[in-house]
Amino acid sequence: MIKLYKRPKPDVLASNQNKWTTELMQYVYQDREIPDHIQGRYRNMEIKKEVIAETYGKCAYCESYVTHQYPGDIEHIIPKSVYPRLTFTWNNLSFVCYWCNNNKRAKIDKTCKLLNPYKDEIGEHLRAFGPLILHINNSKRGELTHKEIKLNRKELLERRIDAINEFRTLLDKYEREPEGALKDVLLREIEDSAANDKEFSCILHQFLNDNGTLRTN
Repeated sequence: MIKLYKRPKPDVLASNQNKWTTELMQYVYQDREIPDHIQGRYRNMEIKKEVIAETYGKCAYCESYVTHQYPGDIEHIIPKSVYPRLTFTWNNLSFVCYWCNNNKRAKIDKTCKLLNPYKDEIGEHLRAFGPLILHINNSKRGELTHKEIKLNRKELLERRIDAINEFRTLLDKYEREPEGALKDVLLREIEDSAANDKEFSCILHQFLNDNGTLRTN
């Protein structure tokens, strides 16, 4: 999980948020079932395009590229089933994978909240130890987050190990290369491989800090 930043609110949401919220809350107040064409307006493609862009096409929680295997879900950080008034609130929307979305569910504990990648400083709560994401500084919120969302589930660990091995190979090649144009190219490749838009960037950033010694000109 990395720190994320909201993009400007999409025009379709800026124009319709209040109207959509009013219509939805009428069903809530009357304790009536909300039709999907009313509740599901947040799935608008213009809205989805923006949340995909601000998460770099990755799950906001586990950093897996989502759309390679699955269209991905627009996630309500604060569950809409608990706070329906926030269904169309831009700051409450993000992009997540099927597995993290299901693991997160509609649970909310005001005394110990899951980390919000847009509001919280993730590095104060979570850290990568090799392929593992674990809590630090006795952070109860960090511990709750990685355990509740299952950020160390088997398939994630396997893919992170592969990513680390590929990254280590690139670092080794860079270290062996004498000074020159190719070494400069390899350095840029290393920096690009660990950039925020890449899968598992938090893992690779930490691996570089823990193990990488880049000798630059």
